[in-house]
Amino acid sequence: MYKEKLLTLAIAKELICSSTCQEEIGSLLSENKIDWIKFKDFIIYHDLTPFAYLVLKNFGSFLPFELKDFLKNNYYCSLVRNQNIWQEFIRIFEALGKAGIIIVPIKGVALLKDIYTDKAIRQMTDIDLLIKAEDLKKAEGILCNLEYRKELYGLKEDYWRKNQYHITFYKRGNSGLPFVELHWDLDYKRKSRNMLPELWRRIRKIKSDGKIIELLSPEDTFFSLALHNRRLGRTLCLKSAYDAALILKKYAADFDWDYVLKGSQEGKMNATIFFLLSQMRLFSDSNIPKAVWKKLNIPFWKKRLIFQFIANNSFLPQQNIQGKSLYLKTHFLIYDSFWEPIEYILNIPLEQFAKFYGIDTYDEKTLLIYKRRLFYMPIKFIKDKLNVDLL
Repeated sequence: MYKEKLLTLAIAKELICSSTCQEEIGSLLSENKIDWIKFKDFIIYHDLTPFAYLVLKNFGSFLPFELKDFLKNNYYCSLVRNQNIWQEFIRIFEALGKAGIIIVPIKGVALLKDIYTDKAIRQMTDIDLLIKAEDLKKAEGILCNLEYRKELYGLKEDYWRKNQYHITFYKRGNSGLPFVELHWDLDYKRKSRNMLPELWRRIRKIKSDGKIIELLSPEDTFFSLALHNRRLGRTLCLKSAYDAALILKKYAADFDWDYVLKGSQEGKMNATIFFLLSQMRLFSDSNIPKAVWKKLNIPFWKKRLIFQFIANNSFLPQQNIQGKSLYLKTHFLIYDSFWEPIEYILNIPLEQFAKFYGIDTYDEKTLLIYKRRLFYMPIKFIKDKLNVDLL
C-alpha cells in the first residue's frame, strides 16, 4: 500500500506544483510494484482520477491497459460534464439575476473559473449556490419554473429549514444534470455565534464568458472548503485540501491570514482549519506561514492526534475509510470544544439519527428508538465493535 499512497500523493503534488514530481513518479512506476487496484481505489476516493490521467499519460507503458482506458474516459467525461454544469449554472444565474437575486457559486462551480481555468476537470457532484436567506422563497419559485423539483429525501421540509443550511433540487426528466444545492449559509447554525459576518461585504467580481460573476473572497472560499470537511463524512478525502492549496498558491501575496485567524477564532473553527492545513501538509505547505500554525492555538496533544489520524487513515481500504467509527473519531477532532460534538450527538435531530443508523426516518419503531437513543447508541456501538472483532 505504501507505493500506491506515494503515487497518489505525487499526483496531488503535481497538481499543486506543476511538473516537479515527474522524476519521483517515473521512479515509482519503474519499480513495477504498484497494486493498481488499490491505486485506483485511492484516486477515486480522493477525487483525483481526471488529474491522474494528465499526470500519467506520458507514462502509459507502465500502466495496465484497463487503467489507461479508465483514466482517459474519466478525463474526457469530466471535461464534458463540467462544460454542461457551467452552461446550466449560467442558465440559473441569468434567471435569478433577472429577479434581482444575488447568486454566488461556491465550491466546484466557482473554482472552475478561479483556480482550475486551465484544468476544467475537477470532479463535481452538484451545483452549489449561495443566496441570502431572505431570497430563498423567491429563488425556489424560479428553480421550479426552470423545471427543478425540491428533493427532501423523504424528510420534512421543516427539518431542512431549521437544522440545515441548504435545500437540494433536481432536474425533472432525468436529464443527466447534477443536483442543485441552494445554500443560505455555509454551515449549521451555532448558539450565540454569527459565522463569518463579513462574508457578503467581501464578495468579489470576476468576468467570465462575457458575464460578471460574483465569488466569495479567497479567504471565505478557504472557509467554505474547511467547513465542507465537517459535513459529508468524507473528511479524509483530499479534494478540499488540494483546492485550498491552489487557492493559497494563487492568492499567496494578498491572502489575508489575519481575517482567517480572526474568523476562525470567533466562529470556533480553529480545529477545523488546523485539520485542513494538516491535510495539505501531505503534499504542500509552502504557502502556510509558520505563525498561522501557532496562532490557531491547538493543544499539543490534539495536534498529534490530528497528524496521526490523517497519516494513518487517509489511505485505508475503501470499506474502512468510509466506516462509522472513523466518522465519529473525526467528529471529535475537527471541533474546538470537546463538548460541542458531545452536545450535538446527544441532541442529534431525528432525521440525522435515522440516516446514521440506516433506519426508516419516521417509522414508529424509529421514533421509539430515538426517544431512547442515550441507551441505544452505546449498546449499538458495543455490538458493532464486537461484530467487527469476531470477523
